[in-house]
Amino acid sequence: MSLPFEPAEWRKIGTDRRRTGTWMQLTATLFDELQAIEKIAPRAASASRRRAETIRDVLARHLSFKRIAVYLDDAQRGELVLAAATNKSGMPEALERLCVVREPESVLEQCDPPAAHVVPLASSKEVLGALILGGGGQEVLDESGRSSLRALGAYLSALLAASRLASEVRDGDFQMRLQMWELESLYDIGLSIASMLDMGQLGDEILVRTMSLVNARRAALYLRQGQRFGLHQALGGARAQFLDDELSADSVRAILEAGEPVAFEKGADCIFPGCETLVAMPIRSSSGEVIGVLAAADREFRDGSVGPFEEGELRLLNRFANQVSIALQNARLHRDALDKQAIERDLELAGSIQSNILPRGLPDTDGYEIAVLHNPARQLGGDYHTFFERDGIISACVADVSGKSVPAAILVSALHAALQLLFHERRPLGEIAEELNRHIHRWSSESKFITFILATIDRRAGEIRYVNAGHNPAFIVLGGKVETLHSHGLPIGILGASRYEAQTRPFPAGSLLALYSDGITEANNVEEEEFGPARLTDILTTNETRSCAEIRDTIRDAVHEFAGEAPQYDDQTVVLVRTSA
Repeated sequence: MSLPFEPAEWRKIGTDRRRTGTWMQLTATLFDELQAIEKIAPRAASASRRRAETIRDVLARHLSFKRIAVYLDDAQRGELVLAAATNKSGMPEALERLCVVREPESVLEQCDPPAAHVVPLASSKEVLGALILGGGGQEVLDESGRSSLRALGAYLSALLAASRLASEVRDGDFQMRLQMWELESLYDIGLSIASMLDMGQLGDEILVRTMSLVNARRAALYLRQGQRFGLHQALGGARAQFLDDELSADSVRAILEAGEPVAFEKGADCIFPGCETLVAMPIRSSSGEVIGVLAAADREFRDGSVGPFEEGELRLLNRFANQVSIALQNARLHRDALDKQAIERDLELAGSIQSNILPRGLPDTDGYEIAVLHNPARQLGGDYHTFFERDGIISACVADVSGKSVPAAILVSALHAALQLLFHERRPLGEIAEELNRHIHRWSSESKFITFILATIDRRAGEIRYVNAGHNPAFIVLGGKVETLHSHGLPIGILGASRYEAQTRPFPAGSLLALYSDGITEANNVEEEEFGPARLTDILTTNETRSCAEIRDTIRDAVHEFAGEAPQYDDQTVVLVRTSA
């Protein structure tokens, strides 16, 4: 590049030393020395000052101006600041960007004494700086001299723009490398914490990684429980109830509703007593729900000082919070799976115990035909049945415990143990019912009770004795006729002082006794219609001449067909006993 002016004009504004050179030599030497600007490391802390000093020194060597001031753009301040000068006395510390281009006269007037020339340094998009020149007898220049200064400004502008572009490229490359490092680090950390399924170990690892990522001195992990946050783990003595009881409503709303981080600096109340700076980063699930808060405090610099968390740390912590969310959900799913497995093992054990409580076989007594249907709605049922045989007499019991699952199974076990003991003592049916009632009432909760029917059939005497404590009516079928054995007492366990008297009915040879639970008659279909006792008695009378096993199967199939696709909500039990001559 060459300056558009004659050698004579250059000699007018040049120094004595340069007046002996040719025009081309002067131009080449000046521009070569100014190119030293490009060699200054763009990321150096003093890069801007060093560029300005280089420009000042080169111009001072080759131009006869006594006052040379170099102003460069300060992006943070939004103005041009004085970066270097042969004599700063009387020079303004800063200039407005647009004034340099639009109102150069006002700029010159700010100097004391006023300067002679302003040379804007600008690209097509922005003002990069300015030169202020004066003194040395060069206050007035002709058009050729002014052109030469404009050319000098254009050349310096190109150098500064190139340096800025190089800096931006290097910054962009640095930022790209930084983000690649962040992503690689987070990927490695994510793999590490995702494999941790113990909540305690996971919490420790999360806190250590948090402190390492953002150079924090302290960290805490809060997990959401309903609308409150409970302190899960902390390194640095966090206050457990801070998020619930001490944090302002606006801050809590920002975390819960907007999912935004909340930052504090000096003077603000903090999660960690005595801390200076803090950030509380929400942890969001895949559905967007805030499931916890990751807090870090007192970001430490290399010199040991503490300062606020900057945008880079917040971005990194936010990305890490996403990894933490995945790890927490994995650990919780694993914990829930273990809990479920433990419950299933307990249920399996309880179911095995209950299955051992129910009869493994049926009494094989001359003159009696017996069949049983037992279909629990769940792994643990609330229905119970059993048989007792003594001196050729058969006793059958069907009971229905209130509730389902484990509580019902426990009450069934208590009923079984007490009933076995009382029958072993050969007590009458009424006393057995009363003793059972006192026992269940004393040891079970107020909401628990048992409907219960106990019947003893004496084939030789041709009679049946029974106690029905709040249970479904039993049926005696003979010759197409049905006799109903209604309840005549409260369910077992309702009132401790309840009295029960055994009832007696004829039971001739060939009679069929049907005991059942309400899971049969109250079975619903998809239209929520109940099976009902009428359908049951119709099956009993229609199939009276068939075997007990065939009648049982007919009842089972009829109930199943009636319910259709409707789910089974209650246990289903049927006990059939028929006598022969």
